[in-house]
Amino acid sequence: MQVVLIDKFIVPEESKAKFIAEVHKSAAFLRTLPGFVEGFVYEKTGGESRNNVVTTAVWKDEEAFMNAKRSAAEGFKKIGFNPQEIMKTLKVEIERAIYRRTPY
Repeated sequence: MQVVLIDKFIVPEESKAKFIAEVHKSAAFLRTLPGFVEGFVYEKTGGESRNNVVTTAVWKDEEAFMNAKRSAAEGFKKIGFNPQEIMKTLKVEIERAIYRRTPY
């Protein structure tokens, strides 16, 4: 069963372009990890919600997800990506959840 990491963000409008660029930087690294299936960045264009950016990362299975989780901190450090610092600097709030994905 696939594992999906879904992050919902509240990004101030003035930080959005820089934040999206940083998200793509991290995604470029994540795509190189074994078991990565797909990922997307969603920008809200309408509707009621405080969240205006959502990202997803799909992993082949629980093992691939756990391995990626262990590799992420070191890999992010190598590429100069510090999620906590970026979110603090850009005043971004996050809500994170992990889901299992199966077809309808």
